[in-house]
Amino acid sequence: MFIQRMLTRWFSARRTKSAKCRGFVTPEVEKVMQTHIRLTKGSKIASINTWSYQVRGLFGHPNTVSLENKVCTCQVFQKLKIPCGHALLAADSIGLPYVQLFGDCYKTQTWIETYAGVIYPDAPIGDFPIPATITSVIMLPPQTRRPSGRPRDKRVASTGEIPAPKKKKLVPNKCGRCGGTGHNRTNCVRPI
Repeated sequence: MFIQRMLTRWFSARRTKSAKCRGFVTPEVEKVMQTHIRLTKGSKIASINTWSYQVRGLFGHPNTVSLENKVCTCQVFQKLKIPCGHALLAADSIGLPYVQLFGDCYKTQTWIETYAGVIYPDAPIGDFPIPATITSVIMLPPQTRRPSGRPRDKRVASTGEIPAPKKKKLVPNKCGRCGGTGHNRTNCVRPI
């Protein structure tokens, strides 16, 4: 119930936020695009063919961009599906709109469609009809057997969990044979 209510709040907030967006891509991707443009400002562009360009940066490092295949030698374009600064400069040189370069997952319309579904916070039993194909299915628990051996006493720590430090012993070991500290009678080497 808690998770259902939380998802209802999240979907409602994100649906409202996505409806207010007027750009062709999400605001976060818009910021990334502006950063890419700023980093490649002042680069020189040379045409290879109709859709391929070589962009030479301020430090002289060349990058080859293919707008047709949406790839660049810097690997940013094909890995993130967000055009790198080189691709944006090449698109500017031929007047190609940026919206054609972005992956569909970053477009505002996809963002709006993602949160279009409705999650109801409290749905009493019987409010929604259950199809006959689902009611006729008999669900049994999975067929498993108990593992051999004694059950674990301690929980296995999850990835990223930091184990609590072990406490130091407040009282040092005391030998039962000689009365000294720091060892016990099995390790005692003092003569009797």
